[in-house]
Amino acid sequence: MENMQKIMSVFTHDLRSPLLNIQALVQELDLNVRSGKAMNKDTAETLDMLKDTANRMDDMILATNEIYHCMFDELEIEAVDMHNMFLRCFSSLKLADEAIALESSAMPMVDADPLMVQRILLELLSNAKKAIAANLLDSPRKIRISSIVEHEMVWFCVEDSGCGFDVNEVERVFEPFFSGQRFAYGSGMGLTRAKALVEHHGGQMSIDSVAGHALVGFSLPKSKKPTQ
Repeated sequence: MENMQKIMSVFTHDLRSPLLNIQALVQELDLNVRSGKAMNKDTAETLDMLKDTANRMDDMILATNEIYHCMFDELEIEAVDMHNMFLRCFSSLKLADEAIALESSAMPMVDADPLMVQRILLELLSNAKKAIAANLLDSPRKIRISSIVEHEMVWFCVEDSGCGFDVNEVERVFEPFFSGQRFAYGSGMGLTRAKALVEHHGGQMSIDSVAGHALVGFSLPKSKKPTQ
């Protein structure tokens, strides 16, 4: 733990400081060139590439730091109403405004950190939204949530009507900084973070692509709170 903390401290501070300088210099150069007569198409494209690269590096650093916190931050456990949490996350992402329907029913409660659970669900529903938007087929726009109890854990399945993953992508979706061909934007750390949060609770996460649609499964401890 101590060594990990030192590594993360060096990584996030020593690497990010020069990166911030690069971003500032590029911005200054951008303003100078664009206000003068020396500007041309090639210079503008180069500046755009530099800015995109610097921003990408910054995203990677921040995402790596988040992974550390996902793995080691102390959990504040309480009984979480998963059905209500899914509905709240669905609403906050305004998925209904995208004509996406949510199919779900009553679910067992879990013992988990509500803020971390919220981050997990927001990530999975955001990915579902992107997959649905990328689906070129004329199919219903929906996300289906189901659950099942296995021993002391509750397994949740998030299934969307989106484009799914290619066969060769399924085995890599949890790799840090990996983005599928249809999602070549963002830091590529969303599912990595979600998996780390699930495992921090003692659960597991899996993903599959069936009939061209993604199915994401994850488990959390079943609540020990007596049912009313």
